[in-house]
Amino acid sequence: MTQHADFSRSPARNRAARRTGALGAVLLAGALLVGSALPAAWATGPAAARTTADAAVTQPLATTSAAAGSLDVAVTDISHPVSHPGDEVTIRAKVTNTSDAPVSDAVAQLTIDYVAITTRTEIEEWVTADLLDQVRGKPISKTIGDLAPGASKNVSFTYDPGAETFKGFGARRLAVAAGDATGRLGIARTFLVYDADGLEREPMQVSVLAAVTSPAVDPADPTTTELELAQQAASGQRLDGVLEVAENTKLSLAIDPDTIGVAAASDDPALIEWSERMTAAAASTATYALPSHDPDLAALAHANVRTTGARSFLQAPRKGNWEVPESWQKNIAWPADGVVPDVATVGLGVAAKRGHLVVGSGGLAYEGAGTVTGRADVRTPSGTARAVVADTDLTRAFLAATDLSAAVDVTSTESSASTNAATTASTPTEGAQRLLAETAAVVTQTPADPPSLTIVAPRTWTPDAEGASKILNELDEAGWVDVTTIDTLFAQDAPDVSRTALSKRTVAKAELGATNVAALERARDAVVTFSSVAVDHSSQIWRPGVTRLIAPLAVAHRADTGLREALVKQTLEASNALTQQSVSVVPRQDVNFITDKGNIPVRVRNTLGVDATVTVVLRPDHPRLTVDARSTEVIPAGQEIDVQVPVRAIGSGDVGVTAQVLTPTGAKISDDSSFQVRVRAGWEELGTWIAAGLVALLFLSGIWRTVRRGRSPYRATSKDVEEATGVAAEAPEPAAAAKADSVAARAE
Repeated sequence: MTQHADFSRSPARNRAARRTGALGAVLLAGALLVGSALPAAWATGPAAARTTADAAVTQPLATTSAAAGSLDVAVTDISHPVSHPGDEVTIRAKVTNTSDAPVSDAVAQLTIDYVAITTRTEIEEWVTADLLDQVRGKPISKTIGDLAPGASKNVSFTYDPGAETFKGFGARRLAVAAGDATGRLGIARTFLVYDADGLEREPMQVSVLAAVTSPAVDPADPTTTELELAQQAASGQRLDGVLEVAENTKLSLAIDPDTIGVAAASDDPALIEWSERMTAAAASTATYALPSHDPDLAALAHANVRTTGARSFLQAPRKGNWEVPESWQKNIAWPADGVVPDVATVGLGVAAKRGHLVVGSGGLAYEGAGTVTGRADVRTPSGTARAVVADTDLTRAFLAATDLSAAVDVTSTESSASTNAATTASTPTEGAQRLLAETAAVVTQTPADPPSLTIVAPRTWTPDAEGASKILNELDEAGWVDVTTIDTLFAQDAPDVSRTALSKRTVAKAELGATNVAALERARDAVVTFSSVAVDHSSQIWRPGVTRLIAPLAVAHRADTGLREALVKQTLEASNALTQQSVSVVPRQDVNFITDKGNIPVRVRNTLGVDATVTVVLRPDHPRLTVDARSTEVIPAGQEIDVQVPVRAIGSGDVGVTAQVLTPTGAKISDDSSFQVRVRAGWEELGTWIAAGLVALLFLSGIWRTVRRGRSPYRATSKDVEEATGVAAEAPEPAAAAKADSVAARAE
């Protein structure tokens, strides 16, 4: 398979924007400096000497700058993600000049606040603080030198937490700032996680769910569909990245079976290999089968589309009829990313026996303080769904450090899958430290019974596979976290807490309208009904027909609603052509019917690739012509034949006749075809008698003429012969005279 271009892996653009900050972030940071919540006594270091000790080593960079934000700073490595007494921690960072002007005599400065963070609110305030907000700690400076526009330099610091009297367990604020004589020009804010006591803690469970779905496809162009799938499965692309993370971590998977079916049936060896590796990886983790082609559940719910039945949209066929492994669970409902599902959508999932619900985008938010297990029960008219609720902060932090496609903002109310950005907002190291800090704060708050949380990556997640694996493995190695699969969370009971209720019905802007969905559903019914003409080979008709109709319903098509509208129109036209024109009556001229009983031929054409069994029905508009029976015939593939329909004439006159072609189940196939029949009842018998009478009359007339005329004047005589030949005609010898003694004998 051809190697395809990878996404840019440079995080500079988004990170620089994030670290430049906004006025709102400044205000938050100011509030933090004035009066943040006091940490637990056992998790803090001595605070009395803070103000005097902070200035003892190096003068910190000024918190004013004429060119604020011109340097991008990224923490690229922390030698000890979780440090303990006696560890000497090395912090490495990369400083990049993102401006158009050179920076002279640049300096990098490390500061670490020894006070432990004990709440997730403090963590959020720290990472969202503005560029020029104050940092606390003893600064350690390193000279960088001159930086030309676009140039980068690496810098490293060695730090001994034990020398700063760190106590207790938790994350500490770590900052690497860079600037020049004018002041601070860039800063990276992350965490040093320190465990001073080494106590054994009850681990909290964290799971990560990712999707394996196809890009938006046009079913009328299977070659392009396969090519686009191959591009996304190529090295460094979305599906390849998900596969690598699944092979190296406990990543849970939700897979569209049709995606694997297309890859497995491909002629591309690389794509086949990808499908085999993905199937093997799925066998070693918790894997859920999405409905084939990943249809938009909300669109189906809001159009009141049926979800039951072997041929419903939620039971659509897969490429090559690929069989879903028995180990995959088939009860998951994952609504479109970027929106909070409503009760109608959840109810559709429950009715379709997909009662395990994935809720992201901040839905079902906990209304209390602190953190609770991400499980909730959602009651609907169809039953109760078991929902896994994504943790917003963990998900955002994980995506910011791993998603090369600039993933969907998990707090948005609309999908932003159409974004074209291709960077992460933080490095894998910063992402790992953020997640370690978040989980440490959660465990600190609830040490006896820590909650279980989940991270839900959107369908567009294009992971930096190495970075994502690094984060999850470091998280799993922390003594207070157990990275597990999502089925363990589904199995837990929902905590009895207050959550933000789901709305009864909310239609998103990117959702396919109910009118179009209903039209696709009617077309699906027509295709399934029509397919019965193929009898035992009906699947050769309805499988591709339903596959074509479900394509516009795929979640992936939310990214381009204009293209989706055109696809809906094309799909409906193709389906109508299949059901209305593939088997049809050939138009004909008027028919003369001059007998009391007989057949009227109806020519039927079959353009399908399989034989079609059809029933032809004639419907006269006057009782002077009646139809004795319907006629059923098998029309060979690609041919047309006459179907003889028996009729009976009651009287004479012109009759309009409508011909209909029906499936074996009695459903009408094509539009009616009409023609005129000139009925002349009994004319055939009358004509026969008239013809016979004429023949007899001619025969008698011939005899009469012969008798009447006698000998013909043109008959030759003996004289005519003598004159013609010159020889006298011999007279015939007279009969021998009878002997005198002879006597006539009387007959016995």
